[in-house]
Amino acid sequence: MNVVLNLVSIKQGFKSLSLSLSSRPALRVQQPYRVVASDGEVRLRCSYNVRSAPEEMRLALYQGKYGEQQICASTFNVSQSHFQTNGPIQCRGELSPGAVDLIISGLTGNDTDLYRCRIEVLYPPPYLMKIGNGTIVYIPEKTDCPAPAAQSATREDSPSSFVILPVTVLSFFIIIIIILVITTYKVRLGYHDNVHYCA
Repeated sequence: MNVVLNLVSIKQGFKSLSLSLSSRPALRVQQPYRVVASDGEVRLRCSYNVRSAPEEMRLALYQGKYGEQQICASTFNVSQSHFQTNGPIQCRGELSPGAVDLIISGLTGNDTDLYRCRIEVLYPPPYLMKIGNGTIVYIPEKTDCPAPAAQSATREDSPSSFVILPVTVLSFFIIIIIILVITTYKVRLGYHDNVHYCA
């Protein structure tokens, strides 16, 4: 979108002033929709597109839909290759042209939330600031339950499994023998009763 503004002055003749405005924003920040952590660590890419060539920038990572809590922040020179912040949740940044890859560690399942990158261009002027669209970071919690393969191996190796099978088979045969004895007894008792009535 280009806008041209013309100024007319009667005494000085006709002069024209052109003012060009671009529809492209000066700074744009993009993030992936969703990432999944592994062992409490996640890699989050904050991509940026800026019209000028920035020299000094600041990146801050915010947690929550409206960026209620700042997780980490760092000011860096684009000539650097990386930066690191300390705290309960640590952030390491790896810089590449047009992007900062954040490796966030120290996360737990309770930290699953929406995370937003805020990028500021500090030098050269003009100052620019933009917040990314947000990334859902999912941190799976570790459970104390053993894996299914470990559970089945534990069951097979337990001494109770060697006792349960023979006891079950023996109980089955005893029940069958008892049923046969009772049936045989009732048949003989009924046979003797029939013999008595017939004679």
